[in-house]
Amino acid sequence: MGNLGGGEILVILLIGLIVLGPKRLPEASKQVGKTIRQVRQTSRNFQAELEAAIEDPSIEEAARQKGREMLENEKKKSFYNDAEESPKDLHIEPEAVKDEDASHE
Repeated sequence: MGNLGGGEILVILLIGLIVLGPKRLPEASKQVGKTIRQVRQTSRNFQAELEAAIEDPSIEEAARQKGREMLENEKKKSFYNDAEESPKDLHIEPEAVKDEDASHE
């Protein structure tokens, strides 16, 4: 039962006995058991459907193709962004050129 030890389960049962009483505790325990069973079954069904969908070759190939397209788009964006930034990095201010020309004369 997950991370519950024997002592913790005993404390929970004692609190349940105090709160619900000896007449309603068995009914509540059965209801909790049924609910846990339903949750586990639903979880197993969901997991099985998810695994079946992942193992479907057409879905897998579509996902791989979409991933390739996204990578190509990112590479193109990166290339164009780098190309736009390069001329700015090489730009020389006209005043700096004038100062250099004046010092050579």
